[in-house]
Parts: sequence; structure tokens; C-alpha cells
Amino acid sequence: MKSWKGQYEANSLAGVLVALAMVPGAIAFALIAGVSPMIGMMSTGLMMVIMSIFGHRRLMVSAPSSGVSLVAIMVTTRDDIYVLAWATLVMGIIQISLSFLKLNKVIAYIPQPIVIGFMNALGFLLLTSQLPHIFGKNLQTYLFAVMSFMIIYTVPKWTRKVPATLVSIVILTAISMLLKPNIVRVEDLAKIKFILPEFAPFHLSIIPQHFLDILLFGVMLAVVATIQTSLTAQMMDDLTGNPSDKRKESMAQGIANATLGLLGGLGGSALVGQSKFNYKMGATSRLSTLVTGVAMFLFLVFLGDIVGQIPMVVLATVLVTISFGTFDRQTKQLIKRKRYKDLSLMAFTWILIIWTKNLALGVLIGTLLFYIIRYIRK
Repeated sequence: MKSWKGQYEANSLAGVLVALAMVPGAIAFALIAGVSPMIGMMSTGLMMVIMSIFGHRRLMVSAPSSGVSLVAIMVTTRDDIYVLAWATLVMGIIQISLSFLKLNKVIAYIPQPIVIGFMNALGFLLLTSQLPHIFGKNLQTYLFAVMSFMIIYTVPKWTRKVPATLVSIVILTAISMLLKPNIVRVEDLAKIKFILPEFAPFHLSIIPQHFLDILLFGVMLAVVATIQTSLTAQMMDDLTGNPSDKRKESMAQGIANATLGLLGGLGGSALVGQSKFNYKMGATSRLSTLVTGVAMFLFLVFLGDIVGQIPMVVLATVLVTISFGTFDRQTKQLIKRKRYKDLSLMAFTWILIIWTKNLALGVLIGTLLFYIIRYIRK
């Protein structure tokens, strides 16, 4: 119970601020995945509640993420949305199994160049997925894009207590509602209406092809989510000075994702930026992440109509900003130190992922190549 006690007001405030900061991502990642923003917000709220109870790494924020969404869109573009629900359930079961077998430690053996290539490819795919929402449109869309980028990069110079992306969305959504420009809004792509979740797997008549897709994408989702979560957990360990049990974290993530799969939600993983923001806002206990989850549900119930008015171009600029932060800064160090072998492996992983659009396959083949080269050199 110690992990829940202390500084109740500070943790509650941090939880609300994190929830506000997560609204843009919850909506945008859902749209990337090809599902309703309502599902993204519901999944974020439910995952935060479950992780606040079962997660081992305090203060770490988990929700639908860029990596998971980029895999999910591969499912929704070729199969029924309920295939994604089954794949998310399998994803959770795999993560739970990894924790029991302690195989989550295998992630530690993924070489640094491969991880860097993975993160760079993730950032690139996220960036390119948003460009169609900005370019090839009308002058009004371009104007909103410019204003959004200006707000996002100007606000941090004045304050870091309020997310710049949230400020951009609030201001430009208000302007959009007032002036009614000819731009695409969230409601043009999907209606935002709160409905109670239902037991999703019963809605799918499974055929043989579904079995293969469910297993394949379930594995891909589990691998991508586990890598992102492990990297974020290590970052939070370093930030707080307190080590975490990655096995227990994998178990909690598995429980959360399996639950989301059963309810037709979108799976997720740990989020670097939001976790760091939670820590910097003064959070110290599990209460902060619980409040974040509850607040997200309240936003969904009471702010659905307003969410539908958010301009898509503004969400795109938010995700473009996130994509820039996804690119691994260690890339510059590899170039400066002229570590050509590592650079080659990083580039190979990056190209393979971009070419195949398969994050898990890129990591697997890149890792195998690394150890084959090391074995030959010995």
C-alpha cells in the first residue's frame, strides 16, 4: 500500500495533467490503427487503470502507442476489426507467457544498433503516415499546420507545465469551431460516441486465414510492445533511481492487453514522453496513473462532441512532433565515432522495417545478423 500513499493532491493533479496530455495521442493513434477515436480513449483509460494496479514500474504511463498502432493498421486494412481484437488478446497472452517463462529478459540481448534502427524506423513510419493529412490539401489546412507548429515550438519557452501539443489543439480547435474553415475534422473520419464495451471475440466467425493472421499479428504486437515497454521502463529506472521488475511489468502489460482484446480495445505499450511528463509533474505514487485512467474515461463521456471538432491537420502536427522525438539520438554518436559496423546494422534494420512495414521482423532479422557476424568474426 505504500506505493499508493503520500502527496495525494500532487499526484491527483499530475494524473489530470497527464490525461490532458494523452488525449491527442489517444485519438491520433486510434486513427492510425484504423479504429474509432472512442476506442483509443477507452483503451487508454482502461489500460492506465489496470497498469496502476498491477504494474511494477510506478509512474510509467502505458496506452496505445505508435508502434502498436502501426502494426494494428496492418490488421484493420486486410481483416475485420474483430481480428484485431483477437490478435490483441493473443498479444496479451504472449506477454503473460513471457513473464512466466522469464523470456522477457531476451529483450536485453537485442543489440543497441538494432534498437536504434527500430526506433528510427518507428519515427519514420509515424512521420510519413501523417504527411497526407498536411500536404495536398487547401491553403486553410496549410495555415492551420503552420500555426500549430508555431504553438508547439513556442509554448515550451514560456512554460513546461502545460503540454504544448494540448495548447495547440485547444486554441486551434476553438478557432476552427468559430470560423468554420474548410478543413477535415476528426468527426469527418469517425463519430465520437461513448458506448459500453462488449465481448468482442464472439462477433467474429473465424476462418482458417484468420487463425494465421491472429497468431502472426499477435506475435508482432507482443514483440513491438515489449521492446517499447522495456526501453521506457529502463529510462524511468534511470530517471527515478529505482529499479523495476521487468518480468512483473510484462505480466501487467499482458493482463491489460488481454483485457483490451476481450473488450474490442486497442492494445498498447509504455510511452516515453508521457511517462517522463508524469514524473516531471511531481507524481510519486500509483494514484497519479489511476487518476489519469479515470480522467480519460470522463473526457470520453463528456467531451466527445468537442473531440470530434479537432482539425485532423492539428493532430497530424502533434504526431509529426512525436515522431521527431522517436528518432534515437544515439544515431549521431554512431556517426561521430565512425562505428561503421553498428551503422551498417542500424541502416539494415531501418531499411528492412521500412521496406516490409514489419517492425518485429526487422528486429528479429537484424538481431540474427548481428550474432551471425559476431560468430563469424570469432
